[in-house]
Amino acid sequence: MNRSTDQAPQVYPLGNGSHYTIRPIQADDRDRILKLFDQLSPESRYLRFAHAISKLPDEFLEDILHLDYKTELALLAVTQNASGTEEVIGIARYVTPPNLQECEFSISVSDQYASHGIGTHLMIDLIAHAKRNGLKTMMGYVLSANSKMLKLVSELGFQISNLTDEADFRIVSLAL
Repeated sequence: MNRSTDQAPQVYPLGNGSHYTIRPIQADDRDRILKLFDQLSPESRYLRFAHAISKLPDEFLEDILHLDYKTELALLAVTQNASGTEEVIGIARYVTPPNLQECEFSISVSDQYASHGIGTHLMIDLIAHAKRNGLKTMMGYVLSANSKMLKLVSELGFQISNLTDEADFRIVSLAL
């Protein structure tokens, strides 16, 4: 493991007396990622992937489970379900194009756990990892209709700009 993932996992309270942990993704998280995707509403899937999607593509799963930690990172928010099994309730990721010091982020939180601060904590931790890895800018493309994400990134200090050739998206960026 390298410097981007060698910290102790962060633990945060949930409103119901339980808690969740943010940790780096592991190769054996495949089934937990699929379960998170299955729990996302069609609207949440559309807002995350920018088109209707009913199945998580195998290529996406392979990419996210086998990361090159020098240029990309994925963090999971996990909690223990009633049977004591670890359950993924959120995921945030960044990827870095070759030879650049900027990264592009993506994030998804289970509909059941939306509005509990999970997305905020995932983004704060993702930003901290990107800074530690020497990246200078974090950016993302957010659907104009995704008001919750636009509010979140605004609160975290991201600049929000219109794309000149694409009214359906905003580009958001943060100097790290």
